[in-house]
Amino acid sequence: MKPTQDAWRIWLCRAAVIACCCSILMLGCKKSSQSAAPAATPEDPETRALHDIGDKAATALVAKDTNTLLQYDHDPDDVASLNSKSGDLYCYLFDSTCIPGGKGRAIYDIIATAHELGIDPSVADVQGRHYGLLMFYDKTKISSTELYSPDFLCSDKARQQTASWHFILENGKWTTTTLFDYKTERPCKK
Repeated sequence: MKPTQDAWRIWLCRAAVIACCCSILMLGCKKSSQSAAPAATPEDPETRALHDIGDKAATALVAKDTNTLLQYDHDPDDVASLNSKSGDLYCYLFDSTCIPGGKGRAIYDIIATAHELGIDPSVADVQGRHYGLLMFYDKTKISSTELYSPDFLCSDKARQQTASWHFILENGKWTTTTLFDYKTERPCKK
């Protein structure tokens, strides 16, 4: 399955759980014959490791430390795009003025302008595989309840004021195929 499809599936699972009136702490999606597993707590090593990645990446992003960011993305095309100030990945991460189509904000703008940066890690078990999600947002503008509302995820506000990053746990280590969900579709299409 392609990384975009995995990201899509995770978002759909998360939205389904929320839509079914489960609490925000219930983030697991399994076959309908099984009950949803509770979300990992901050004390869980997997969630703590995911949060540490978020802290490290946010610090690197604000410092425009591309070397640290490239520890998470080894795709040669992405490396070239990030190292060029006119590259799509560079624009996506650091410069809203050169984002193709002129829509959206650079991830840098979302994180660097946050009055109180929220980095919210969550872990879900989907058919025996662990998936992680990091959400970056300004806690003074978006509540955690709003952050996980299916209506909010489809809104312009979410597109302009949040950043997401999906991971898969492989061999005890969080891996990803891209930086901050670059080249992946948002879960909602209007």
